[in-house]
Amino acid sequence: MPKSLRLIASFLLLIIFVPNIVHAQSNAGYLELKNEYIRIILNNRPYNAGRFSVGTTGGDPDRLGDENKHLIYGGTEPWTSYTTVRIGNENWVFGAETNRRAGKNGRYGIMLQSPTIIDESLVCKWQLGPVIVTQKLSFARSTTTGLIDSAKIEYELHNTDNVAHLVGLRLMLDTMLGQNDGAPFRVNDQAFQTDTVFYKAQMPEFWLAFDSLSNPQVMAQGTLSGGEVTTPDRVYLTNWGSLADDLWNFDFQPGRDFMRAGEFELDSAIALFWDQTPLKPGESRTYVSYYGLGGVTIAPGDLSVGVTSPNQITADSRDRESFTIVAYIQNTGQGEARNVTATLHLPPELELLDSSPVRNLGNLEVNDTIQTSWQVIPAWGASGVQTYEVKVNSINSEPNQVKRDITIVSPANVQLRVEGPVALQVSGERLTPSPFQVTATIRNIGGAPAHRVEARISTPMFKLAPGEVAQKFPGDLEPGQEIKLTWSINPYGVSGMVPYSVKVLSSAAERDEPNFVFVPPLDPKVWVDMPQKYGDGRIYPGDYFSVSIWATNIRDLQKVMLDVAYNSEVVEIVGRSLDISRGTLFVDDNPDLFRNYTWQDPTVNNKAGIITGIYGDRGPNNSVPWSFGTLLTIHFRAKAPGSVDLRLNNVRVYDSYGEPVYVQIQSRDIIVDRP
Repeated sequence: MPKSLRLIASFLLLIIFVPNIVHAQSNAGYLELKNEYIRIILNNRPYNAGRFSVGTTGGDPDRLGDENKHLIYGGTEPWTSYTTVRIGNENWVFGAETNRRAGKNGRYGIMLQSPTIIDESLVCKWQLGPVIVTQKLSFARSTTTGLIDSAKIEYELHNTDNVAHLVGLRLMLDTMLGQNDGAPFRVNDQAFQTDTVFYKAQMPEFWLAFDSLSNPQVMAQGTLSGGEVTTPDRVYLTNWGSLADDLWNFDFQPGRDFMRAGEFELDSAIALFWDQTPLKPGESRTYVSYYGLGGVTIAPGDLSVGVTSPNQITADSRDRESFTIVAYIQNTGQGEARNVTATLHLPPELELLDSSPVRNLGNLEVNDTIQTSWQVIPAWGASGVQTYEVKVNSINSEPNQVKRDITIVSPANVQLRVEGPVALQVSGERLTPSPFQVTATIRNIGGAPAHRVEARISTPMFKLAPGEVAQKFPGDLEPGQEIKLTWSINPYGVSGMVPYSVKVLSSAAERDEPNFVFVPPLDPKVWVDMPQKYGDGRIYPGDYFSVSIWATNIRDLQKVMLDVAYNSEVVEIVGRSLDISRGTLFVDDNPDLFRNYTWQDPTVNNKAGIITGIYGDRGPNNSVPWSFGTLLTIHFRAKAPGSVDLRLNNVRVYDSYGEPVYVQIQSRDIIVDRP
């Protein structure tokens, strides 16, 4: 069936826009994100789930006529664009299986996360062999318009295997401009309508597509380098049919037009390749691309002229970023325009890298469009908004000119400040605060966004608190924006001046700040706690009270043996062994895994005032990394006034290797008062 007949799947509803607000909604079979410029549709049907389309809502705010148009074919049921992940010699298609032509012969994986709206992003996840692939679609600021009118297409690949794999990715986009499915791709000074490839060494910053300069339906732009975009290794411009049928390598014939393979209509598409490189065990890799609206400043006339360039570039006293200015000239007059020239006029703050600002473009037939480009760099010390101008002339047409602004800002500059306690304290045989908090304040004091910000804490002598992660990914940091990240750290197992550090990585630079905290020593100890009794706490003859024996700050505790002596003239243990309870260190109180570890009921001799044979063993692989709990609790009855003199004897503690562990022993004298 001709593809033009499938436009019934278009989204045609008019939308009421609220500026700068992202709307996210779920409909039957698809999820949608939209703002006042564009929308992103993510398929959520049984077939083709995970595939997406892009279209306009309000479009370019400076032009009428590009509202509710296609940028990627598919409308609310996208299926023609798909992504291939190549792992070793196998080609996997991201998302659910298809019942259509595009990617039909691919391998498909297991869905781990169905299409979901998370934090103003469309997210889904599939397991493709040994690699987990997460697709995230969101909005991004265009490099040429400066508006949030681009779709950010992001893939994270994570190797779950214990061996490395060669992994690459191919992103195929079935581009479409409104009703036009075969508009040329415009790159620098050329318009391409035949099979063409670009390699990384000569990769252009962006490409544009539009059908008419004087009256374009839609101006689309794909960003290929710069900022957070991951520059592809190869980019192919070709027909959709060839890319639909072949998952990785495909039928590519330089010079062939964009006639769809197997049919008879022009149908352009683009494929971005990130070639295979090793992905280590546990390693993750991210690819980012932008696709959305293009920013062309147009001056209509007999010679219509439009120019485009980045909306913003960076420069400071150490580095300058060169950029491309592209001019498009269309003959919209009544006859051939002869000896057409285009001249670039730059302010002093911008310098030309090319040999001449003048381009001799020859003759231009009616309705034909030609383009040319210049390489430009900001002057040292330049900043602020700068305006350049392109003038076009012909010996038989009225001249025309167009101006465009570009803003020169300082590069992203990420500052890092790390704060934590200077020293911990000891209270009740425990460190406090525990866990302790480390806070990293990250601020971008530059003039450009810092992309892909990642913060990582390094604690070579500490362990992170349960549930904590070392790496955190706050995303992009706009100029002037500040974020705070906090980690919880378990301080046990070390003492002294203990180092840790936080490292921040971003597109701007790498920052690393070390810090220290003093951890006081904790002695491994077995000790007798204060007696527990209802009332005012004083003990009189006839009272019942309990005493717990603790084991604290013992590394790798597995087994304990000890005896206890007491003054039998002052206290007694009425219930003998029944009045001795095993401690918390020998009871697993996890409700899902409740069990008692090995515990031997001791022997009580009230006449002699001794408890012998106290024995507990947690068993293999169940030792306590850093103990803080009770070994046992003894329930006494006071018989007469006097001193109990509760003593711990024959204390032996063993670790998981069966080796004895040195501990301090602390007994206690307990007083029974006169009534």
